[in-house]
Amino acid sequence: MRMRGPVLALGAFMWLAASSAAEAKEYRYPAWGFAVSFRTPPKQTDTPASANGSTARTMLLESIDAGRDQLVNVIDGSASTKSDEQALADAPGTLARSVSGVIGPMTYVATTGGVVGREFRLARPGQPAARVRVFVAGKKLYEIISQSTLGPDDPSVTQFLNSFRLIRS
Repeated sequence: MRMRGPVLALGAFMWLAASSAAEAKEYRYPAWGFAVSFRTPPKQTDTPASANGSTARTMLLESIDAGRDQLVNVIDGSASTKSDEQALADAPGTLARSVSGVIGPMTYVATTGGVVGREFRLARPGQPAARVRVFVAGKKLYEIISQSTLGPDDPSVTQFLNSFRLIRS
């Protein structure tokens, strides 16, 4: 019976902590062809294509909240000569090189609309492992990345990744 008080107190604390977590809200980006849910409003960074064509136009969304870093990076590939399949095959290695990361096991994943992509873990020195999904659709490369101090199996990581969906512009 002595344990009942501490157990009830712990249960109440956990319930309060869970109920105080921000609800995810969907944000739609029709010009970029997708929607995704964040717990806090994301910071948006738009980068135009370079005049000489060496870098593509991009849009980056990032939300950092309670040890969770969630982002979507979209790269406009309309000027690329690569096929969608080649862009999808190249994306994981290009991303890993750009952040000095190492790619973990890769699996196939699909959006709710059936667009096939890849999912993998990305390890970087001194950082928790991130889970990454990449898709190519409509000459756009989508990188959906979620990293948590609780690790890649944190339910909020899966919730964020699963919230991404392609929409018609």
